[in-house]
Amino acid sequence: LDRTFLDVRVLHSNSPSNAKKPLAGMYKTHENEKKSKYIHRVVQVEKGNFCPFVMSTTGGLAPEAACFVKRLSSKFSQKLSQSYPNVLGFVRRKLRFELLRTAPMGVRGYRKSKTIFQILT
Repeated sequence: LDRTFLDVRVLHSNSPSNAKKPLAGMYKTHENEKKSKYIHRVVQVEKGNFCPFVMSTTGGLAPEAACFVKRLSSKFSQKLSQSYPNVLGFVRRKLRFELLRTAPMGVRGYRKSKTIFQILT
């Protein structure tokens, strides 16, 4: 995890375009799409690692995203001297709540509070 780049994609497994595909196939398709688009640049130019972080709206993670979450949790548990299962559960919950928090923004749009500059202009 020295220098890892993530590209997040959230897919809806019940959408009409994904209705006839198995979940594992959907994850693999989206991961391969992200890899073909970014891996060359990240490895050659940025000299880092790339992980396509694909998750579904139901909270499931693609294999590479799940592997990344496990490795991140392992590093956190060592650094914080906490048990691995507790840290892994915390990271998974945090990800799912962040996914839930973004859902209303996708439906109604981002509503930023007005700043003084916006009110004066």
